[in-house]
Formats: sequence, structure tokens, C-alpha cells
Amino acid sequence: MDEGTLKSSRSGAVCMTCNHFRYAVGKQCQTLLTCPIHQRLIPQGEHLNSKCHQWIIRRELEVGWAPEVA
Repeated sequence: MDEGTLKSSRSGAVCMTCNHFRYAVGKQCQTLLTCPIHQRLIPQGEHLNSKCHQWIIRRELEVGWAPEVA
């Protein structure tokens, strides 16, 4: 991510709780945290305490589905 994209957050509004947050597993079985909106990797650990201005709440509880479980 470019410097200044992610802002520190002390609330539940962090990358991990964003509708855009994705993760994948690399060739060496490491977890890669990604943001398809910014088309960038999220630095390790930043998904827990940072967000950007395009943060959108996840709606699985309202809608009643979780795509990663499927």
C-alpha cells in the first residue's frame, strides 16, 4: 500500500471487517492479505488496526451468508 492510504483505527472499522478485504495463500503457503479496491497487498498486521476511506461494513450477518464458507 502507498503511504497514507491506510489510517490507524481504534474501532471495529478496520481492513479485516471491510467488505473488500480478501486473503489468499501464496506458493510457499504464506497468507497474503489483499485489497481488490486498491489492487495492493495489505502489510502484515495492518488489517487489524487500519482502514482506508473506502471502508464498507460487511453484511454477512444481515444477509445471512458468508462467501468464504462456500
